[in-house]
Amino acid sequence: MRNRETAFTRNRATASPVPLRLVEGDGALPTGPHTTGLSIARLGEVWLQDGRAQGWSPATVNDRRLALKRFCWWLEHEACLPSILDNVTTQVVREFLIYAREPSPNGRYGSSNSCAHRPARPATVNAYYRILRAFLNFCIEEGHLQDSPLQHVKAPRVPVDQVQPFSQEQVEALLNAANRSRNGERDATVILVLLDTGLRVSELCTLRIGDIEYGDGELRVTGKGDKQRTVYLGRATRRALWNYIERCRTGAHADEPLFLSTGGTQSGTALTPSGVRRAVAYAGERARIAGVRCSPHTLRHTFAVSFIRNGGNLFQLQQLMGHTDLTVLRKYVLLAEADLAEAHHKSSPVDGMRIR
Repeated sequence: MRNRETAFTRNRATASPVPLRLVEGDGALPTGPHTTGLSIARLGEVWLQDGRAQGWSPATVNDRRLALKRFCWWLEHEACLPSILDNVTTQVVREFLIYAREPSPNGRYGSSNSCAHRPARPATVNAYYRILRAFLNFCIEEGHLQDSPLQHVKAPRVPVDQVQPFSQEQVEALLNAANRSRNGERDATVILVLLDTGLRVSELCTLRIGDIEYGDGELRVTGKGDKQRTVYLGRATRRALWNYIERCRTGAHADEPLFLSTGGTQSGTALTPSGVRRAVAYAGERARIAGVRCSPHTLRHTFAVSFIRNGGNLFQLQQLMGHTDLTVLRKYVLLAEADLAEAHHKSSPVDGMRIR
C-alpha cells in the first residue's frame, strides 16, 4: 500500500505489466490439505500469476502484492511469527485488522511517514480484509487449506457518513491555492478534471494526449479491469485543459501522458497517483480547508453528490463513474437527499414568513 492510509490506489499509473516478486524463486509448490510451512510470499506470487492469467490489471496485481507484503511484515515484526500459511488463523487475522485500523506510535509496517502513525480509514482496512479473503480462497482451491480462517471474521464496516464532499466555497479556495503552486496550471487543471468527471486518480494518471476528443470535450478513459468508457468535460474545464495543453504540452504526441511529473527522479514521466494526492493535499493546506479530507477521492465524491443534486440519475452516474453495480452509488443519493433536507430547513419560504 502507499504511505497514505487511504485505499489500494497508489502507484497505479506506474504499475508494471511484469511486477517485482514478493520473493525470489519459482519452485513448484506442494499441494494437499496437509502441507505445512508454505511461504505466504511464494503462495502469493502463484496467486498473482493466476490473476494475471485471468486478465487482472497491473494496478490490481500491485495492490494485492502490497497488501500481502504488509500482512507478512506484520506477522514477522509485530506478531513475531514466520510468514507461513500455518500461522494464518482466525485470531491472527483479527489482530492484524486491529493493528491496521488503530494509530501506531512507531508507524505501521515500518514506515516513517506521518500518515502511518494515524488511524487508517475504514475503507483501507476493508480492502485488507477483501484481499486476504481472496488469497485464502485461492489457497483452498489449490488444496493448501481446507477452510478459510476468515469464514468467522466479519468484514470491517465502512460507514456511509465517511463520505464528505467539498462545498462550493471550498472548491474555489482549493483552485485558488492550486493556481499559486509551483505547477499551478497543471495542478488547477487536474483538480478541475477530477471534479468535472469523477475520475479515479489512477484513471487520471493514465490519460494520454490522444484520449481527448477536442470537438466534443470528451475523454476516453481506461478504468478497472481495462474497461473503456467516455466521460465529458464542461466548458470551464475544457477551456482550462486546452490552455494547459497549449502552454505546457505543446507538441506532445498522442501517446504521451496528458499530465507530467515535474520533480524528483520521475520528472518528465506520467504524473503518479501519489503526486496527484500531494498536489491536492498541498492546495488544501494552503487554502486552510478544514473538516473535509483534501484528496482526489473527495473530488470524486463531490462530483457524484453534485451530479445527483443537479438532477442526474443513478444509472447515468454508474456509467460515468465506471461502477459495476449501484450499491456503492446509493450512499451518494443518501448524502444528496440529506443535503437537500438541510437546505430546505434553512431556506423554507413558509418558515421565513410571519405566519401564526
